[in-house]
Amino acid sequence: MLLQSGFRPDSLDDVVSNILLYLPLGFFAAYAVQRRTLAAIAGAAAAGFALSLLVELVQFYDLGRFQELTDICSNTAGALLGAAGAAAARGRVSSPYVTLVLVCWLGNRWYPATPPRPTPLDLFRYFGAWLAVGLMLEALLGISRSRVALPVLLAASLVVRAMTVAIEPLEIAGGAVAALLWSLWLWRVRARAGIVAALFVALVALLALAPFHFSASAREFGWVPFRGFLEAPTDSAIRAFFEKAFFYGGMVWLLVRSGFSIGRAAAFGATLVFCLRLSQVYLPGRSAEITDTLLVLMLAAMMKLVELAEAQIGPQINADRRG
Repeated sequence: MLLQSGFRPDSLDDVVSNILLYLPLGFFAAYAVQRRTLAAIAGAAAAGFALSLLVELVQFYDLGRFQELTDICSNTAGALLGAAGAAAARGRVSSPYVTLVLVCWLGNRWYPATPPRPTPLDLFRYFGAWLAVGLMLEALLGISRSRVALPVLLAASLVVRAMTVAIEPLEIAGGAVAALLWSLWLWRVRARAGIVAALFVALVALLALAPFHFSASAREFGWVPFRGFLEAPTDSAIRAFFEKAFFYGGMVWLLVRSGFSIGRAAAFGATLVFCLRLSQVYLPGRSAEITDTLLVLMLAAMMKLVELAEAQIGPQINADRRG
């Protein structure tokens, strides 16, 4: 029955979501191998294929689910692309974690999904986000190059955004102010990491509490992880996941950049997000659930694991180059 399903995807969103779902698996499966070899890429792709095949076979016993060969192919392709990205990043990318966070931001901006209705808070959203991108580019490229890289990346992102959906005027304004502020002044301020981190934490809090229309009675808090993502339409769920991964992963990284340890940054971020989500039981239309708190902890754990891997792999790469 699985073979007879053929290659007939339900929609482009379904294919894209299945590819994106297995990208992290392929990336970290290949990145965990000490050496950059074709065997690591093939092994990561095989792991993605095996996991996807298992899931599709189990779905024969799950009422309401449909088994499709297209899903296996998309999942395997995602694992393969993630493994290829890990092979390309090893020894060439100074911070894989920062790169992944940036990819999440660009994925959020470039994914062809209709944006929600703009609000005045979006101006601060784009200003704070692109300011954080500037600090991330500094970590990847250096201070002087980030002054040029941020305006270039902003312009390229706006062009792609215009081609996929539509340009948002508030993003142009907020991003332009952030790029000018970074390139002309903030890059030379010693406390820039702390300034951007404080603005970013404030932004996370404001986005969680918007639109600030609290009800008198509370609704039930959701303790089932990722339920909101699973029940939401595919296009909005993908875009929301990219955005949350950027904001929460970026918040943890910015706190560490400003002087926190990873453990303290994770504890602070998880506590803050949990309190914000708990307060959303009084905000109609918001997803008051545990998912966001778990995302903060998962991203912080990912950052720590990448740091440990870099500490182990770095000397090996240097030894290989000397050899």
